[in-house]
Amino acid sequence: MTTPGWWAIALCEAVNDQTPLAVAFGGEELVLFRNAAGQAFALEDRCPHRRVPLALGRVVESGLQCGYHGWTFDGASGGCTKIPNLHADERVPPRYAARAFAVREANGFVHVWLGEGTPHGELPSSDYLPIGREFTGSTIVNMSHDQYLAAMLDGPECLLGFAHVRLTDFFLGDLRSEQGRVVLERGAVWTTQLLPSQFVVDYPLIVRTAVPLSGGSVRVDLLSEDELPLITLMIATGANRRGTTSLCWRGFVHDRLPVHAPLRWRFARTRKQAPFQVKNLIDGVAVAALLQAPSRDLRAMRRPHLIAASAVV
Repeated sequence: MTTPGWWAIALCEAVNDQTPLAVAFGGEELVLFRNAAGQAFALEDRCPHRRVPLALGRVVESGLQCGYHGWTFDGASGGCTKIPNLHADERVPPRYAARAFAVREANGFVHVWLGEGTPHGELPSSDYLPIGREFTGSTIVNMSHDQYLAAMLDGPECLLGFAHVRLTDFFLGDLRSEQGRVVLERGAVWTTQLLPSQFVVDYPLIVRTAVPLSGGSVRVDLLSEDELPLITLMIATGANRRGTTSLCWRGFVHDRLPVHAPLRWRFARTRKQAPFQVKNLIDGVAVAALLQAPSRDLRAMRRPHLIAASAVV
């Protein structure tokens, strides 16, 4: 069951006023589109007439038109505004409406309010403030959403990688909670490091992973040894169909250059090559071999607290 709240479910540039975008996210089947003014909308991806996916239709001036019988729906309210075989003096019954979702955009992500309740609170990407060129992408991975979040703490090297950097399994401190996220840091080394990582005393790099207690937006930072940010990556995650997980991400390189960065890193930076990779093919053997340590704490912290029956009046 999806936790009620704002979820980042798509990149802003993936939603346009030409082709509807179908998104399966958190148990919901959604269709995203824009009007001519650029405003983004989200409707349930099912026509209330014959349950045909609205994503198979087309964007028109008055909203989204179903491709089956041409019914048209307003993006903001979901109300049906036009049925082709009705006479001009006939009104469309109010019950012929598609379910509409609240939408907000920020920092390159389209956010949709999922679950019950009135939309409120900060957006998951509120602390992602890109500088300069961004590197973006989206995919679906063959892994459940809970497993993906757990692996992001237990072994992020199975899910992503930084160019010319090798992540280690050495934790730099304990798991901690910060601003609605569980945060863990581990040491990392340049791939030019001669000694095996287990013999390194002072790690030249730090990888900080921050997994949400509620929602699905994961933040990953590559830091220098004095904790200055080098790369920031925001990955929006959510449960897709059949035990898979939807991902979309944005990331950027900070202005500062590490003093001991190898020439490969400097050269790639000059050529503006992608500084990281979010994997779409995940090694199940490697994931199964991960020690389940931090993820146990994450599950305990995400689990709703039970109220004793004696405490209920």
